[in-house]
Amino acid sequence: MTRDFSGHKADSVKQRLSPEYRLALQVAVGLLLIYLSCLAPGIYSSDGASTLAVSESLVTQHNFTVPENVGTPGVGGRFYSNWYPLLAVLAVPFVFAALLVSHLTGLPFHYLAEVSVLPMMGALVAATAGAVVVLALRLGADTKGAWLAGVSFGLGTVALAYARVFYADSLLAFLTVTALCLTIGGSRRELALAACFAGLAVLAKPTGVLLAPILSAYLLLKRAPLRICLLPLIGASVAGVFYMGYNVMRFGHPLDFGRAMGFDPSVFLSGFSGLLVSPGCGLFWYCPPVVLALFAFPLAVRQKKCEALAIVTVFAAFHVFHAFYLDWRGGWSWGPRYLLPGIPGLCALAGLMQGRSRKALVVLTLLGFLLSAPTLFTFYERYFAELSQQGIHVGTDTAWSLRHAPLLHIWPGAFREIQDARGMNASELFGQREVPRYSVEESRALRIVAVWWWVLPVVHVPRWIGFLVALLLAMLGSVILARKLLPPWQPMPQERPVFVP
Repeated sequence: MTRDFSGHKADSVKQRLSPEYRLALQVAVGLLLIYLSCLAPGIYSSDGASTLAVSESLVTQHNFTVPENVGTPGVGGRFYSNWYPLLAVLAVPFVFAALLVSHLTGLPFHYLAEVSVLPMMGALVAATAGAVVVLALRLGADTKGAWLAGVSFGLGTVALAYARVFYADSLLAFLTVTALCLTIGGSRRELALAACFAGLAVLAKPTGVLLAPILSAYLLLKRAPLRICLLPLIGASVAGVFYMGYNVMRFGHPLDFGRAMGFDPSVFLSGFSGLLVSPGCGLFWYCPPVVLALFAFPLAVRQKKCEALAIVTVFAAFHVFHAFYLDWRGGWSWGPRYLLPGIPGLCALAGLMQGRSRKALVVLTLLGFLLSAPTLFTFYERYFAELSQQGIHVGTDTAWSLRHAPLLHIWPGAFREIQDARGMNASELFGQREVPRYSVEESRALRIVAVWWWVLPVVHVPRWIGFLVALLLAMLGSVILARKLLPPWQPMPQERPVFVP
């Protein structure tokens, strides 16, 4: 018997995937390969370190406790992370794999755990870009516009930086845009999945509770049956019960999240405008492609009124909510981190632009990439640490200061980091870490080239081998992205929602 290698199996797979999902998959895979080529060598932020500690505890101790230096006192005098549960739970398989590798190789478990979970973040951001493609198509964009919308999100916004860090915001962005796509799709299976994603958004971050009412309101506007309209709210309610149980287990009260929320109406005007236009973290500075969403919205309203309103309402909800937050700047963040869940929808709107406006989207995407590119190979926190050592408070003193704006200093800071890295022994650095790497005092952690192949000498592998692998990954990812420019661009057919008469 001879075996058929003619590719019929691959063809059958393509037939099972709709054209919109094939395009989304190619964009996601291409971006993921690019992200993996620039994978960070570890976790620097205190938020990420605390979340990872939960995953490590689940794997090694089968509970949610964490070490004192990354936790808050809770029930029984034990310490618990005051961050969010879903990301830590999703990271468990990766941390377990790191534990097995640690037993086999003798390498430190904690370092392996840090490296093991970061590819998941790249995968989440890449999948979010794929969802942007589908959302743009369902808004009425042609395939070229949808492709550009996904790429503009993945390469031209702050998502480029957050594909390398262990923050829950990337997970919430994925759940938010995917729930929007599924709800707009309108089939029974999609609506059920959308309700599940709306619930998971609550577990990803409490602000995810904003999503479900918007989805339900959209379904009401589309005259869906009441039982359908209630699905997102049911999903969020079930997740809310689980979250309250998690709070009781940690801190003894269903509404105790382990830290003060810090909301104050007096900061609203500053927060509202600052999240949009402040040099320190304003959306329009750090995510140039979303500017075109302002011009695309009227076009979207004419074509898909309810869908356009749902997307803008999601963004507005996260924007207004965090404008009341005392720390609306997001601490040591690159751009408006708290607005990340609403950015995919704006990029999908921008995908509707045509003609010269589409060329403008290409230019703005390139500009956004150039602004954030240093975050691919350095820790953007390097500049913040330098400011702190000068006695300048990051956030309070930098939010509205053009002089201290990170976007103007990220490239010089990256060059200084690379210059320091040339004289830094990676083996010595990773072998003498007695304080957390995210502390300002351990500034040596900001003196390496922040990509995985730079620390390969720790395991006795030459850097040039890792560099070649990274280069091949980046080239392959770029080729996969560019392949979609070859076929003729035609509008995609869309399914009729099941609840429309």
